[in-house]
Parts: sequence; structure tokens; C-alpha cells
Amino acid sequence: MIDLNFERYTEATLTNFAIVRTYEIQHWTHVVVSFQCDAMPEDIIDPEALLIVSESGDVLQVVLYEEGCDSPNYQFTELEKEQLIRWFRASS
Repeated sequence: MIDLNFERYTEATLTNFAIVRTYEIQHWTHVVVSFQCDAMPEDIIDPEALLIVSESGDVLQVVLYEEGCDSPNYQFTELEKEQLIRWFRASS
């Protein structure tokens, strides 16, 4: 996780993925995914991942959610995003 002030950076291993809900917005499918993390910052509340998926099934964007909306303080690292994308492709 990267804090948006670039004061803290950790590479986390994400596990136990599960789709919480999906919904359509125009041409994209939004997939909300729960997960567990071995290095979660203590101040993140109810973390989830939002995957925005194209009609062809490509993951266009991965966003860290906190309490049901974009996290105001953190974002995923590229390696954390790759873990989510790999799991999503394997489970689709």
C-alpha cells in the first residue's frame, strides 16, 4: 500500500479474494472484491478492491476502497494490483 502523501510504502500479499458485488455502469462492469492482507495499514477501515472491467473482460482500473468508496489516504501498489488482476482472470 502507498499512502497518498508518499510517507509510507509497503508491498502486501493479498489473499482470500471473494466477489462482494458487481454492477454495470455504461459499458463497464464494476466488481467489488474483498481480500485479506498481510501488511494492512492500521488506519484503513473495511478495505475492498474495485475492479473496473471492460466489455471484453480486461481489467481497466483497480482502486482501493475503504468503507465503500475510494480510499482517501492509500492506493494499491502495482504488484498488489497485479495480484488482484491475476486472481480475477483465473476466476473468470
